Amino acid sequence: MMKGKNRPPKLTDWRKSLPMKFMFIQLAVATIIILTSVWFIKSIEINRLIDNQQTLNVNVGKAITASLQQKTNKIENLAVSISSLGELYQHSPSLLDGSIPALLDQLGQEEVILGGGVWPEPKLTNKKDSHFWARNASGKLQKVNGYNQDNVQGYSQESWYIPTKYYPADTSYWSKSYIDPITQDPMITASVPMWSHHEFIGVATVDIALSSIDSFFRTALSGQRGYVFALDQQNRMLSYPKLPQNISDDEARSELFQPFSDFSQQHAAFEPLLQVIETIDKEFIKQANIDSAYTPEQLNSVTANVPLQERAKLTALINQNAKSKLTEVQLLSSLELISDPQFKEPVIVSVFLMPGTYWKVILVTPLTAIESSAKSIANSVGLYLVSIQIAALMLLFIIQNKLFISPISRMVNALNNSNSAMIELESNSRKDEIGMLAKAFSSRTHQLEIALASLDATNLALEKQLEVQQIAQADLRESKEHLNLILNSAHNLIFIKSISGELTLVNDQFCKTVALERENIIGVRDHLVLARDVAKVNSDNDRIVIEKKQELSYEQTFPSEGKLHTYLVTKFPILDNEQQVVSVGTIAFDISKTKSLELKKKAQFEILRQEKSKNIRFIEKLEETNKRLEFESLQARVQINKEYNYEKVKLDNQALYPTLVANLVRPIFRQQDELAAKAYRLSNGSLNAADFGVELTAQTERLRHLEYLLSAQDYGAKPIDLVQLLEHIIALLRPKFVDADIDIMIQSDDRLIVDGIHWHYLVLFYRIINNTLADAFEHHQTNKSIKLILAKQQNQLIITVYDNGKGFTTNQLDVLQQQINESEINGAITTLSVWLQSEFNGKVQIRSLQPEAQYKTQISYSLSLV
Repeated sequence: MMKGKNRPPKLTDWRKSLPMKFMFIQLAVATIIILTSVWFIKSIEINRLIDNQQTLNVNVGKAITASLQQKTNKIENLAVSISSLGELYQHSPSLLDGSIPALLDQLGQEEVILGGGVWPEPKLTNKKDSHFWARNASGKLQKVNGYNQDNVQGYSQESWYIPTKYYPADTSYWSKSYIDPITQDPMITASVPMWSHHEFIGVATVDIALSSIDSFFRTALSGQRGYVFALDQQNRMLSYPKLPQNISDDEARSELFQPFSDFSQQHAAFEPLLQVIETIDKEFIKQANIDSAYTPEQLNSVTANVPLQERAKLTALINQNAKSKLTEVQLLSSLELISDPQFKEPVIVSVFLMPGTYWKVILVTPLTAIESSAKSIANSVGLYLVSIQIAALMLLFIIQNKLFISPISRMVNALNNSNSAMIELESNSRKDEIGMLAKAFSSRTHQLEIALASLDATNLALEKQLEVQQIAQADLRESKEHLNLILNSAHNLIFIKSISGELTLVNDQFCKTVALERENIIGVRDHLVLARDVAKVNSDNDRIVIEKKQELSYEQTFPSEGKLHTYLVTKFPILDNEQQVVSVGTIAFDISKTKSLELKKKAQFEILRQEKSKNIRFIEKLEETNKRLEFESLQARVQINKEYNYEKVKLDNQALYPTLVANLVRPIFRQQDELAAKAYRLSNGSLNAADFGVELTAQTERLRHLEYLLSAQDYGAKPIDLVQLLEHIIALLRPKFVDADIDIMIQSDDRLIVDGIHWHYLVLFYRIINNTLADAFEHHQTNKSIKLILAKQQNQLIITVYDNGKGFTTNQLDVLQQQINESEINGAITTLSVWLQSEFNGKVQIRSLQPEAQYKTQISYSLSLV
């Protein structure tokens, strides 16, 4: 029987043994490592090959775009040449008819150039007078007069004509793709404006066949996998990729005019590309309209007949060209498409922006070769990884079995046989974790024996402790009875509330006040015992005491025995041994009688205070009325003085024109008399012809400046180049600057165009310059200099004048600023200030600069352009 009881248990199932579990775990880990490694290597290789392919796409795309740009540059140069002929022979139609066909009929360009010509501005001639040539069915150029017919819409309303007005000379505007209403040819037009004496006189055009652009892109990638197509400035198809729909060439040409959004609806794989293109256009519009040269109101005439979805892009093109012209090919975006409609596989798509034309060139290349190459490398690496992992698993299994599986099995057998000596031997012979485990088993056995011995001692100690607690509870009950006697003898309200909100102790006076028995109060929240408003105040103040752990006193009223009583309430925290709040104690003293006397005294004092306040308010009203009357009288005088000064400045400006003209013309006439005298000396042989030629050239230049300033004097608003106007004025006033030994410098953008009246800006610039010349410098001063800065900020023109003259003292600046604020006229600056306020809603600001600065005075003139 004893042998049966000590028989060891059956060994564990081999399928659940530790060696098998370790082996399966290692197999799973090895499988995960191999699959992860193969996937990681394959991903890295694919990314590397894709990066290489994207770099190759960028180079190929830029090469294709550069090749196309060479062709478009030739077209632009041809259009510029035609515009130069139009400006030169604008009054000689016969010379235009003989010159334009010779330029258009270039050898080898018959398939590219469909036609072109000169289109004079109808507002100047009051008639349609276009000189347009187009190729007939045999490819010969012939003149087309269809646009000059009365029953045809005027060419000045065409989409290739109107935007060109806002382009500088020798600059090309490339229209969107369209079908010519007269020749019925699909084309795109390069337009160049014609200017004469700073006035727009018409447009010169060259028409390009869309079929030639489509042919260029179809052959751009010959010998390579992939294809190229392009979109015009409004994202309409300029070329059509050959997709597997068995369409004819004529049907493909009809697809050239459709928007890319319609094309992507037919081929859903291009939807991501459409989103990228829309994002690119939004960013282009945003950047182009920062510090824009033209406001949307100025371009209303351009966008009036343009489709709504194309207006923002056209406005951005005009503003971008006015600021800075794109000079290099730009890579706008590169993305991957899951399945291309032509190759039926993943592709890389690169989008390029072409300078000048603002066409988007799109290059599409397949990714099949990249994925197959990466898969081959990953398979080879995976085979080596599997072999290495199998060998490593076998070696790891042998080492694990020897290191800890066999020792653990021996310990299990020793425990089953109650052989503690073997466990002791194992713990002493091994110094690793197995030895520590054997030591732990031995130590645990000794601890259990000690625990059984100490358990009996603990039971005896608990019995003693229970007797002590019973004695302490009896003493506590006696102390509680004494406390209740004290609380119930007091006439004040005393109660204690736990931090959870229940009342734990109340005295008899509290029960009497709330008219409830104690058993109905203890353990109940205060809002069920007290009035709602009283309970809320009580709970809020309890939270304050708990949070701050400080005593709190305040006054509170609540009903008692049918009357409202005022209590002085004091709350204090009740802390435990760890200084944590466990309850809140409250003592309330009835101060109703004292409060009643205090309220009577306050009422009497309030009556006296109100009578005094009424008297003070009456006196204040009298003073306010007197001040208001004085202020209104002053405002009336200032307004009358301002209106008088406005009218005086207008009359001064009207009388200024003869003086301004005399000051500009008199030096030129004096120089003309001197030239006449020198011409007489030249005829006598007493003057060198070269010297006379130099002076005659200088006089001609002065007359040209004078002609510009005086030939455009009208009161109609039109676009004005302010930088050019200022340069003409300074050129005519140059003798004054030379006589006064003053250097003058202009700083501004190359083109600063605003809508306004030419005469107003002439008078403004003349007065600003003449004021600085006359008053800014001492006669004996040397190294005199003036700097003018013109800037356009949003809807304001700011003219800033710096000089290194005598400057202003603080008192002078204060007096001058007061005169400006009150619209008084006392000198050139105040006159300018009054004129700017009345005509331009502008203002003048004067500032003295630091003594060590290059200039001493800064005067800013700001004008509203709205």
